[in-house]
Amino acid sequence: MIIRTPLFIIFFLCSLLSISAQELPYLSKINVPDSLAVKSYPILRTEFFAFFKDDMTSVDSLVLELKGKELIKRATRSKNKSDVAKFYLVLAELRNNDFDLFDYILNFTKENNLLVLYETALLSKAISYYYNDQIDMSLQLAEEAYKYSEESGNLSNKWTLKNFIGVLQINYGNVSRGISNLKEVESIYTTGKVKNIHIYSSDSQNKNILASVRYSIASSYFDIDSLDAASDYIEKIKIYADTDNDKEYQNSYLGLKGAILIKQKKYLEGLEITNQYISNDYEKGDEELSHSFAMQGIAYEGLDLTEKATTSFLTADSLFVAAGSDYYFDELKQTFDYLLNHYKNEGNTDKQIEYLNKMIAYEESLGSIKESVSNGVVSMYTIPELTAEKELLIHKLEKEKSTSNAGVILFLILSCLGVFVAIFQYRKRLIYKKRFDNLKVALEKRIKNEVSSPINTTSTSEATIKSSPPQLKPTQTDKIKAGLKTFEDTLMFTEENITLKSLALQVGTNSTYLSKYINDKKSENFSVYINDLRINHVLKLLYSSEKIRTYTVSALAKEVGFSNSKSFSNHFKRITGLSVTYFIKNLEDIKEVSAKEKGDNVIDFLERINKTG
Repeated sequence: MIIRTPLFIIFFLCSLLSISAQELPYLSKINVPDSLAVKSYPILRTEFFAFFKDDMTSVDSLVLELKGKELIKRATRSKNKSDVAKFYLVLAELRNNDFDLFDYILNFTKENNLLVLYETALLSKAISYYYNDQIDMSLQLAEEAYKYSEESGNLSNKWTLKNFIGVLQINYGNVSRGISNLKEVESIYTTGKVKNIHIYSSDSQNKNILASVRYSIASSYFDIDSLDAASDYIEKIKIYADTDNDKEYQNSYLGLKGAILIKQKKYLEGLEITNQYISNDYEKGDEELSHSFAMQGIAYEGLDLTEKATTSFLTADSLFVAAGSDYYFDELKQTFDYLLNHYKNEGNTDKQIEYLNKMIAYEESLGSIKESVSNGVVSMYTIPELTAEKELLIHKLEKEKSTSNAGVILFLILSCLGVFVAIFQYRKRLIYKKRFDNLKVALEKRIKNEVSSPINTTSTSEATIKSSPPQLKPTQTDKIKAGLKTFEDTLMFTEENITLKSLALQVGTNSTYLSKYINDKKSENFSVYINDLRINHVLKLLYSSEKIRTYTVSALAKEVGFSNSKSFSNHFKRITGLSVTYFIKNLEDIKEVSAKEKGDNVIDFLERINKTG
């Protein structure tokens, strides 16, 4: 919502031109150059006031100071005390409200019975106090100046002061009296009497000042929650802005109209206008945007759009800080209240203390908190309650900090453990990777070369067995060997419930001879022999077929004859040193290859696994 400097103030400063020595203090110590000193008094005087009519931010202050010095010296010599006072008034304005100089001018005009200029100096000093946020001093001086204007009959000053006093009363908290004074000023401008009061003002200037008065009334009604009256007055502003194509007042209308609608809980309509105000190209100050983002947050809160409300309120707060943290408005209380509760929900103690401090500062700045805020939520806080809550939070924070050392130590211990675990896991992954790579190489060679015999690495146990004398007759050995080859080539080991006795019948021998042969020639007992055949076969299937890799562990177990997945997984890990899932996962980049369906004997992994960890 826009904040406006009353236009009548600017208008008043220009009115110094129409207001019909002793020592010379408060003048520049720099010598006046000859180029200025040779000019005639009337020309120099005209140039001086022409400067004053310009935008003061673009004026060469040194040139103006030197012209003022020369003019004051000449006016003093000619005893033109009225001009001396006028020139000093301009210099006081130039020097950003030099209050000592204002006091000198007031003494000078009073001593020389220049009552109109004394009255003008009072108003100038009051305006300076206003710009320095010293509202009480400004109001005191303005009311004193108003009494002089009534005595002197200076209608131009009287109504300028009436306007100014109305604005000051509103700023000082006496809104009803302020609005009453502004309405009196409005009546002068709407009845045409203004032409006889401000005789040097154009119709355009008068319309603009009337718009300024009406905007002040509208924003004052907004502040005291007389929203229908505020809406009526802001619509008058819109009519003026549209008729005269006044971009400044069109922007002002959007800011205040959106805020009025949001206060009326017409959230969607208010948001549309407020968002239009925020996004338009017209230049706005941080304090204006802070107010509008606060109104936006109230609307989002009313629509239960919590995240958007939080964002808007945080933006309003940051802009408030950027504006200098001295622009307080009613909705700022609701902004701080909302953010305080937001950080309570998050458990952020530091932020809670921050916003409690801001709420205390708000209360100390504006006095007692209003009974209700703009959206009807009853205020729940007073300074003692806010201070007590803040002290509790500080105590809690100190308690948390007192135990933080133990927490830091625990954190360091856990961090060290975490590092050790990470190193262990890393080494474990390297071992698994190496095992997988070795296993992959063995499988590739087996499939590529169509090897039907076991892959051996010259096992110590095998060397011992080959050197031991045979205990079976050659005819029995050959018969069992041939039978087992048929058993392996036909993948009969993938059937469930194979026993030593059932296999002995298939081979054509007895259980004792078969067990002896397997123990001697295969270096394994019967159970390990069967399970090794199965694992060897499933490894080949997994390496060769992408489809098989999609099977579950239970399905793979059934595929190769295991009665349950747990037994299958245990034997797979025993032989390969890897889990089934790890092996399958690391085969994902291997395309399907042709697999030899016969000669699928057991791969002797034992020594290889021992070597790789």
